[in-house]
Parts: sequence; C-alpha cells; structure tokens
Amino acid sequence: MRGKIEKDKKEIESFKLADKKGFVGALGEYILYFKKGEEYRNKEKTINEWIEKDKIKQDKYDNAKEPTSVFCDRCNWEMELDGKSLHDFSDKPMRMLFFFRCPKCHKGKGIFEDGESYKPRVEKCPDCSKELNTEKIRKDEIITTNYTCKCGYKNTEIWDLKVDEEKHNKKEKYDKLLLEKFRSLFCLSKEDGDKYVSSQLRMESSLRQIEEIKEKETNPKYQKMKELKKLKVGEMQNLIDKTVKENSYICLNFEKPEVDRYVIIPFTVQDNKTERCDYDSSRDLRRAIIKALETTNWRLMSDGISNRLGMLCGKIKGYENEEDLMKIIQ
Repeated sequence: MRGKIEKDKKEIESFKLADKKGFVGALGEYILYFKKGEEYRNKEKTINEWIEKDKIKQDKYDNAKEPTSVFCDRCNWEMELDGKSLHDFSDKPMRMLFFFRCPKCHKGKGIFEDGESYKPRVEKCPDCSKELNTEKIRKDEIITTNYTCKCGYKNTEIWDLKVDEEKHNKKEKYDKLLLEKFRSLFCLSKEDGDKYVSSQLRMESSLRQIEEIKEKETNPKYQKMKELKKLKVGEMQNLIDKTVKENSYICLNFEKPEVDRYVIIPFTVQDNKTERCDYDSSRDLRRAIIKALETTNWRLMSDGISNRLGMLCGKIKGYENEEDLMKIIQ
C-alpha cells in the first residue's frame, strides 16, 4: 500500500512539474487554477445537489414497501425477506429491489417494489454459447457459484464477502490518504478560494458595465439623451425669461423650488396681449415653453398651464440621472 501511494505521489508531482518552464506548462497551471477556482465557486451548490440526491435515495430506501406473499418457485414455501438494494440507473426509474430467500430450500429471488420479478443477467457458455445452468451456494461469508452446460463445460466462482469488504476498506483508507496529501494541489484553500471568487465577481461586474456601455452607445435614444443640454437652474430661468418675453408675456416670477428626486420650480407670468383669450394665452405659452425646453433636461409638467384673470401658472421639472433622462426623450 505504501509503495503504491509513493508511486502515485511521484506521478502527480511529475504531472504538476511537467514542462513547467515552457509555455505549455504555464498554460496548464493557468487553466488548472481557473478549474480549481470554478470548482471552489460552485462548491456549496455541488454539495447541496449531492445532499438532495442522497435525500431522495434515502427516502426511497426507507419508505419503499416490500412485496407480500412471495412464494418459492421450487418448493412453494413462503419466502422471507433477506435484504434490499436500490436500483438507480440514469435511463430507468429509480426502484427498490427486495431479496427473498426460501427458509426450506434456501433458493433466492428478487422482487421489485411494484411486484416485477428481477431477471438476472443470463450467463452464456463460452464453448457453445448456450445458456449456462447456474447454482449459487452461500455458507457464512462465502458465496460459491457453479456454472454447468450440457456440452460439458463447468466453472466455479468463489466470492468471499469478508475479503471484498477488507478490499473496500483498504481502498477507502488509500483514497483518504491521497486526498490528504494532494488536496492542496487540486483544491484551493478557503483564503485563496474566497480571493478567486471576489476577483471573478469584480471582473464580471466590469464586463457587465462594459456591455451596458456598448449597448447604450448603439442605442439611438441613448445618443439623443446624451445630446440634451444639461442646464442648471439659473440657465433654465434665463431661457424661460427670454421665451416668455419673445411671446409677449411679462412679470415672470419663479417661486421656491421643491427639491427631492427632481427639482420642481413653480412659476407665474402675465399675458401682455390683452386681446388674447384665456385659452389661446395658455396654449401659446405652453407651446413656447415646450419648444424652448425640448433640447434640455427640463420639462413643463403635465399639469400644463392654468390661467386666472390673465395670471398664468405652471411648474417646470428638472431631470438629472440617465434613467430619468431616457424617459423624457421616449
């Protein structure tokens, strides 16, 4: 056992150091690092998947109901339960197989939970290819299987369960030794694993931001939004003052602004054209302000313009962030 471990260690170390000075070796180390990193990143998910699969199997094993009234095909005695095994194949539904043994002649039989009989693999004669007669005899931990054929072929196989269990235990110990010795070669430590995950998250965040920027830059609406004039309050007020004067309105007055997510500034103005009716006066002012603000980050609020005895009132809203600016150009 010790000799095999040392041999495996040398093989693993030679794999690690192979062509380490060359490009292929460096590339191999680079690929292995990311492979280990992704395995660490998915460690919790993988373990949870294993646990869930095992839970399903355990539930099946614990709760599957054994068939009743199973009789021996040889002597017709009622058989006794001798064990059970979970049959789980990727191409077939998971089923529980129950093993029964006759208390009189000791013949065995396998029955699935749904009552279907288990059909063992048919052994063929190596000489004439006909089906072999098979007889199994168990004594303590020794199972002896005798194969005979009409053509004269005979063969005996002996299976020592105790020896098989010892081999299994030795393999488990050997695998555990390998895991302890070479874990650091093929697995990242918690510290290195956490660093890898953090770096990958930062990189993915940067890539997403780059993709978002590329997507925006190819979006005509985004380009139109970028072309808007980002006016400050004073610049907007000067623009409105010029607009109302050009359209024969006077006494422009801006009231105290409301500052939250948006900047909202109420205003009042008087119509200097006495012959203009209230409807036309409100309509003309609304159109003039909308046109003046069209290429800026300010908009006349949807309340529009109210008119009381020649005094016109309204509110202008200012937008700052890209999300809100994208909405006002749509």
